[in-house]
Amino acid sequence: MLGLNLSIDQYQVVSKIDSGGMATVYKGMQPSLNRTVAIKVLHQQFSEDPQFVKRFTRESLIIARLTHPNIIHVIDRGITENGMPYFVMDFVEGTDVAKIIKQANHTVNQKLEIMVQVCKALSYAHKNGVIHRDIKPANILIDLEGNALVADFGIAHLFHKNDPDNLQMTSGNLIMGTLAYMSPEQKTGDRQITHSSDLYSLGVVMFELFTGSKPLGQFKKPSDLNPTLPQGLDSIILQCLQPEISDRPVSADSIRETLLGILQGAHIQASKRKKATQGVQKMEDIFTLLDIIKETKYGTVYLFRHKENLKLMVVKRYNLPMGGLKSANLLKDLKHPNIVEILGVSGHQSNYIIVMEYVGGGSLSDRMLVPHSCQDALKIVDGVCQGLAFAHNNQIVHGNLRPANILFTDMGKVKITDFGLNEHYALDPDKANWFNTSSQPSSMQADIFAVGAILYKLLTGHVPLLKGKSFIPHPAFSGIPEDVQQLVIRLLSQDQAIRFQSADQVVAEIHEIRPTFKKELDETVMFDSSMLTSQETSANNIVSKTSKNKIRRILFLLTLLVVTALIYFFVACPEAF
Repeated sequence: MLGLNLSIDQYQVVSKIDSGGMATVYKGMQPSLNRTVAIKVLHQQFSEDPQFVKRFTRESLIIARLTHPNIIHVIDRGITENGMPYFVMDFVEGTDVAKIIKQANHTVNQKLEIMVQVCKALSYAHKNGVIHRDIKPANILIDLEGNALVADFGIAHLFHKNDPDNLQMTSGNLIMGTLAYMSPEQKTGDRQITHSSDLYSLGVVMFELFTGSKPLGQFKKPSDLNPTLPQGLDSIILQCLQPEISDRPVSADSIRETLLGILQGAHIQASKRKKATQGVQKMEDIFTLLDIIKETKYGTVYLFRHKENLKLMVVKRYNLPMGGLKSANLLKDLKHPNIVEILGVSGHQSNYIIVMEYVGGGSLSDRMLVPHSCQDALKIVDGVCQGLAFAHNNQIVHGNLRPANILFTDMGKVKITDFGLNEHYALDPDKANWFNTSSQPSSMQADIFAVGAILYKLLTGHVPLLKGKSFIPHPAFSGIPEDVQQLVIRLLSQDQAIRFQSADQVVAEIHEIRPTFKKELDETVMFDSSMLTSQETSANNIVSKTSKNKIRRILFLLTLLVVTALIYFFVACPEAF
């Protein structure tokens, strides 16, 4: 254990917070920013395992990229002078769910709200291929404002790694503390650990939170132990606790939707509930407000449920002239499988609402933590371009295409939303729209450029760098198959002789690159641990074109690369010319 009043790199140790079989947590200070931090120092035994240290160095970078309001942010990581790996995290003043269970002073609605927030955190991580593996009450912190934040995301992955030997190695200390929250597959190590393992653990936490006891042996229903529980809670908790993975809920999102249905908006302030239905006749009689999805200075996004058919829908209320009203009115009478359905529009340019179908799989911006395989990236972009082609053929331009307005259904189908909205960035001079870096005016060509920027980031993890009218590729771009490289170059090109002239042309090119692609369009887009593999491995999934086309593409690409290299050399070393 570290002595107090010592430093870990730039961080000053202030006091010890807690210690367990895996690590010791200290309260610390970061003098450079004058802020309090939490420092988790993993025990000495782990530094003696070279494979663990290698894994820690690699995977802690993924953990540090998790950015979500319900996840404790990892600020830094490293290895102490004594060889002990450590994480530096945001310090949370407040309590945790373990203490809440013991105190028993929170209402059922307050507990439901906590679990809703935990589901949001799990959903974000799972969509990026990150599994927590150690969901338990002590890892769910509650700040002074009642916000739930999940700690130690992915850290348990460093130890287990689906390796029975690792499981046995740490069973003396690490496993015993959290055994009661582990899924059957984690305990036995005979099945692959998936996001469903976290959902089982979440079920154990919910059972204990709402009843005060853990579901051990032949346990009773939660409502038998706590008759005050609302209807429907038994079902979702017991479903999470199913031994078979296939019998559990399909996702954290589905659990969240169920909990919101039970909560029925009770966690939302009365003033905000009133604002949600303001100006819409009889809305409260027909719909129930379940949640506020997003609230900004531009407007608010609400989740409603129809009281009779229980169908979910989204209502977006804008209180600034954000555009989008004309496009929404046009799309209201049009339907396409890759465009979010508009159900109703009301109001005027400076104050209006748009009612649309609820798409439960989240946005693409939630899934961009690590690069995607070419197969997944092309599948996403194909759906986007098919939606764009339909809109463009009906004279509707998107104008602000970016990952945040590309949504997914529960089955993985892509749907575009927010046609015609002004760029938020245009109202905020301190922010740049990386998906329209050339600052092109709203047009079909600008939409196609945005597709290229999105595809480039999906494949490389980076936004495109433009120098004048030229595209400077990141080194990761070289690991992408040649035909996909050419597709990206043509999408991003500002030379009319090279770039695509329509979204239909992009769709045709994607289908030419992958001859079997049409057969796969209705398959679910899967995001799992394979997302963490190298770009070279992902490239092996791309089907080669015919020899004639490949030779033509190679010659074309070599010419472009030579020109790009000359431009880059000129930018980097102008004195050489």
